[in-house]
Order: sequence, then structure tokens, then C-alpha cells
Amino acid sequence: MREVPACDTPVHDTAVSFEAWPASLPELHAPAAECRSAAGRRSVLGAIARSLLPASLSQGMRVATPASATEPVRIVYDIHDNTPLICGNGTEIDPVKPGLSIELLRMASARANIPITLSRVPWERGLYLIQTGQADAIFASSYVQDRLRYGVYPMKNGQPDTSRKLFDQSYRLYVRAGSDVHWDGKTLTNLHAPVGATTGYAVVPVLRAMGVPVEEEMSHVADLHKLVAGRLDAYAELETHIRPMLRSNKAEFGGIVELSPPLRTAAYYLMFSKISYARAPDVAERIWNAIAEVNDSAAYRALLASSKYAD
Repeated sequence: MREVPACDTPVHDTAVSFEAWPASLPELHAPAAECRSAAGRRSVLGAIARSLLPASLSQGMRVATPASATEPVRIVYDIHDNTPLICGNGTEIDPVKPGLSIELLRMASARANIPITLSRVPWERGLYLIQTGQADAIFASSYVQDRLRYGVYPMKNGQPDTSRKLFDQSYRLYVRAGSDVHWDGKTLTNLHAPVGATTGYAVVPVLRAMGVPVEEEMSHVADLHKLVAGRLDAYAELETHIRPMLRSNKAEFGGIVELSPPLRTAAYYLMFSKISYARAPDVAERIWNAIAEVNDSAAYRALLASSKYAD
């Protein structure tokens, strides 16, 4: 195969798209002079575009530029396991079982015909990337007033549009068995040490508004150890984060119990950065709309009912 001469037209990494690409492209024979011209570049790029279409569609058909030719939406999310919504800890994304939220977003990407990239970072780091425009969106963010300084939620009639949420989830309070700490759904009493919470999580301002002393920590395991050691009197965390840890680490954490009712239950969204939304509001709206459609789709309901993410 002849070497294709280099063009000065930028080429974007196609690996970010979750569409099915052909295993190989046909040979393109373009002389260097032709490639350097604007018309030549269009010819080469047009040949690539036609090669991605079935032969029955490429013949005699004008190829329109798809929405997926736009820059991918850069989405970040947390490094903590939140099974079945997010599976696994750390920065790696499991290619087989990434979590329901990741599968939902990939399905929404395909439905909206908008490519996305997904990266895992510590939550507080992710919020910083949103504030500075280094990422376009973050999930899953509950509606927090302070985040409106830099973030945009799907809205309807001036309120968060719950029809376009990703899911609902609850924060719970965890204490040592036999503790006299009491939670009645409104008031937390008999505290002698701080309440632990994950740095940057939405529950932190909720606790502080209640007048509760809060000690922030990046690691769930570290907070559980602090609770066991008596350095914390309670730990406020998402139930989907902590329940699996308590089940799988009974030797270490068997003396920790969950209080009822939930401390906070809320809808969680894909939150776009103000910078990204101002640049392309239609992209955010299309993805939010696609999230709602996927949540109601037969394909996603089948995934929920399958054994893939069963406990």
C-alpha cells in the first residue's frame, strides 16, 4: 500500500467514539500536491467518510457531516466503587462490567450521536476540572446550590428536571454497634466526636447546615477505620458505597451498623460545566434527553433485569 502523504488537516482520535468502526480503511492514493490543497483534503476525507458507510448507502448519496464529528464530550467520574452503578475502585474502567451508569451513558452517546470519553478521577479533582473547563461534564452530581457557580443541570421550569436524571441514591449514617448516637430523620444527637464524610461530597454542606462537626477524608476505608477507632462518632456516606464494604470486610468492619432513616435521598445527574454548556448547549441538551430515553428503553430495562449486575 502506498504511504498516504501527511496533510495539515487535524485528525481526531476516533477511539473516543463508541460507534462500530471498520477493521481497516480502503487504500487512498492521493498525491502530495493534492493532499496539500483544500480540495484535495476534502477528497481524501470524503473517501474516508464513504468507506465508513455501507456500499448501498454510499453510492449516489451526499454524505452529511454527522453530529459525532464534533469534539467528544469529556466526562469524568469518581474513583470509588458504587456497585452496581460504578464498578471497581481506582482509575481503571472495567471493559466488561463498568457499571450501570457507564453503560447508560454509552447508550445515550450512541442515541444522541455524540461521542464521549470517560475518565475516573477523585471527586474533588473532577469538580476542579469542571470549574476550569478541563472536563465537560461530571457524574453523578446531586443538585447542590453551590455547584451552580460552575455547573449546569438539566432544568425544567426553573427546577432540576428529574425526568433526565441518571438515578436516585441515599446517604446513610454509620456508627459503631452499641453507640448512643441517635438519628430520627431530623436531628443527630449524642455526638462526642466529628462525623466523617468524603471530601467534596454533597453531604458535607448538609451536615454543616445541621451544625454537625465534619471531618473530611478522601478514602472510604480510612473513614471506616476512624469510626472503628472512635476518632469519628458517625460516618455519612452513600449506602451503595458502604454496604458492599461492610459485607466483604466483616472481620474489620463487622462492628459497624447502619442507621435509619436515610440522611439524604436525592436524584443524581450528569452535570455539565458552565464553560462547556455555553459553548454548545445543544450538545448537553441532546445528551440529557438521550439519558431520559435510555432510562425508559427496553434495552436498558433488559440490562437492569439481567444477571450481569445482580448482587
